[in-house]
Amino acid sequence: MIALAANVRLSLARIPLAVWRILAHSFIFGFALSIADILFNFYLVSQGYTINDVGLLSMVSRAAGMLMGLPIGWLIDRLGPQRAMITGVVVFALGWAALLQAPSLPWLITAQFVVGASYLLAATAVTPLMALVTTEEQRPLVFGMNASATLVVGLIGSAVGGVLPMLAAGVIAVDPQSTAAYRLALVSVIGCSIIALLPVLARLPAVVETSTAGDVDGQATRHSWLTLVWFAVPSLLLGIGGGAILPFQNLFFRDQFGLSDAGVGLALALSSLGAGIGALVGAPVVRRIGLQRGAALLRLGATPAMLLMLTPWLPVAIIGFFARGFFIAASYPMNDALVMGATPPAQRGLAMSLMSLLWAGGWAISAVIWGWVAPLFGYGPQIITAAVAYALSAFVIWSLRLQRIAAQPTA
Repeated sequence: MIALAANVRLSLARIPLAVWRILAHSFIFGFALSIADILFNFYLVSQGYTINDVGLLSMVSRAAGMLMGLPIGWLIDRLGPQRAMITGVVVFALGWAALLQAPSLPWLITAQFVVGASYLLAATAVTPLMALVTTEEQRPLVFGMNASATLVVGLIGSAVGGVLPMLAAGVIAVDPQSTAAYRLALVSVIGCSIIALLPVLARLPAVVETSTAGDVDGQATRHSWLTLVWFAVPSLLLGIGGGAILPFQNLFFRDQFGLSDAGVGLALALSSLGAGIGALVGAPVVRRIGLQRGAALLRLGATPAMLLMLTPWLPVAIIGFFARGFFIAASYPMNDALVMGATPPAQRGLAMSLMSLLWAGGWAISAVIWGWVAPLFGYGPQIITAAVAYALSAFVIWSLRLQRIAAQPTA
């Protein structure tokens, strides 16, 4: 145990300053996203929109990523991941400003499309940026830390988000579940997004990349489109599983267990805690059993966790939701590191855009289907669908055949 702690401290000491700046960005931006996740559905319902509309708007957000996925990959490779990420966050903030002023569903759909596309640009650019400033040995730990910075802040963001409408209602003297209270609370999403830009505005130094064959530009290891698409299939299945339950997670706990807004916020905060812990567990696991095997087995763990949510007992359902977040958050940074390590720098923007595109497509299709089906059959079938999707995703990760690309630190 002492040796392990010493190794962790040594690994942390070797992490470049550029990584800590990206982590600061991810922490603040993740805080904004967690507030949006818990409040936006309630904001829609307060205006008279239905669960079908909730599913539709979630589909629009993911469809934006699906339609813009390849242009996003081109933009990242064209601008570079740092400038692409900054552009995405700025447009994301502007999109939320439009979203909170949208007077009707068509305007909401338009603004949500902008928000979805810009979020995907910012989120997709982070992974190639992390790969650009780290060596191969650092990536499992760094990718896990970045995921943890994004996810563990959800513990704070979900808890704060649950009480923000009450605080906003006190300021403007309205009901805490009114549209005005939710709108004022959601303004914080815009402010936090702008603050998240500050750590990453200055230049981030890169490492020098070489292929396993010794080519500096990695051209000899360029992958075919079919190979890159196969790399992205686990993301498609992850999106199908996520779209089946996550757009409705707050409504699930309210409808199934009668929780208040604050109670839902606490349940989602516990899930974020599980995700934050899981994201840090991935790196030690893969050091012991290997990156590919670890990513697959950690993804597989989400299947029994989802099935626990079928129980009618709230504590067991929350444990299942906690464990789902734990295993997904532990697995996806490791899968990202796996793909980035096997993809030459010239194709990383494309590889991540395909992963994001298929994830968004799977999420969009799943969300809109379950938005219609859930009112008829309840939440059980979609929970089972998510569990099966996670199991299939693990199998595909296990089956990938990969060749590593090495990275050397700059002098």
